Amino acid sequence: MKKYFLYILLILVLSINLSADSLILSFFQGSTDNLFQNSYPETDYVSSLRFAADKNFSALSIFTQGNYSYLYENPNLAYYVQDLGLDYVLPVNAKSAFYFSLTGRGAFYQSDYSDFNYTALNALTSFKSYLSQTSILKSNYSLEYKNYRYSLFDFISHSINVSLDKYFQTKTTLKTEMNWGYKYFLHPYLTEASIAPEEDCCHEGNYLYSGYGKGYGKGNYSGYQPALFVPVSQGVGQGMQNISISGLIAQGIGDKVGLKVSALKQWSLSGENPFTYIGEFYMVENPTYDRFSWEGYQVGSQLTVLMPWNIQAKLSYNISVKEFPGIESLDCEGVSLGVTRQDKRKQLEARVEKNFPKFSLFLSYSYIDNHSNDLMFDWSGNFISVGVEWNFFFGERQ
Repeated sequence: MKKYFLYILLILVLSINLSADSLILSFFQGSTDNLFQNSYPETDYVSSLRFAADKNFSALSIFTQGNYSYLYENPNLAYYVQDLGLDYVLPVNAKSAFYFSLTGRGAFYQSDYSDFNYTALNALTSFKSYLSQTSILKSNYSLEYKNYRYSLFDFISHSINVSLDKYFQTKTTLKTEMNWGYKYFLHPYLTEASIAPEEDCCHEGNYLYSGYGKGYGKGNYSGYQPALFVPVSQGVGQGMQNISISGLIAQGIGDKVGLKVSALKQWSLSGENPFTYIGEFYMVENPTYDRFSWEGYQVGSQLTVLMPWNIQAKLSYNISVKEFPGIESLDCEGVSLGVTRQDKRKQLEARVEKNFPKFSLFLSYSYIDNHSNDLMFDWSGNFISVGVEWNFFFGERQ
């Protein structure tokens, strides 16, 4: 990972020499007692160093950002992510404008998890218009392509989003939003020859992803790990399509208190997961688990209070119920129960933040209680992080 530190230093030097308009540096330290977010808890500590810089040329701007994260107990999950892109704002009139952006990304893991390495390209087109002084219409289209070192993860996705914001003199904000998405896995299947042999999955560290050959927890799996991919011959790709509708109500109470309530409902329109197993990692992207992998609903609330010395405190509570089309729940021995996996999650989060002219400090804590009809994903965990962010402005914005 030394070379990634050199990349970061080089980009920072170039950013300053090119008279970047802004430079943001942040560092946070996190800890959890359930790194892999399953019924076999494992404690770990994560350190992350991030930066972001941009340079504006009238309506055109160039931006870059990077993130290096190191896991102390599982250094084979350490990774570096680098973004580089440009965007352009095209005004239509005094109330409306188009926004275009093109971003390239590269993600690089240590050798044991190098199959997660990818390069990606994202193109975004959005339109924003003030329908009145108190209402805003926004819409966007996003195209994303990801090419993984382990090609079974490769995909192309399309997304269309439309939202309407309405503001009232009573300090009330209403927002409605609709999102459609389609994700197409280019070649998500294995040949019979690449399927890993079956093993006793109830003993720690003795089952591998089919065709993957990597493990959790310092190179070993914690608990059972069923085959990740459907054992069929290679063929055409497979797509998943979903749609969601969400709403939000925010209310200001005086000058120092705000309350927000939100809800989202998501449906699967067609297709299902080509995998037989999906999971989450703490602070680590998993290509099998994203917004395309589930259907169900989420409900959340958040209380924000401005405390003495301009300290901002937030307390939020969220509930979600998710089904994973194409994913069957398994028993302790890895045998299918004949039912679709369903998770019911409750999450409590508290955060305090203090902003200074040049930097910000924050401390956050969250507790997650996840109930599932798959015993592997019946778990709970604590997550704590503390961080600092520095903001530097140059040139005309100084």
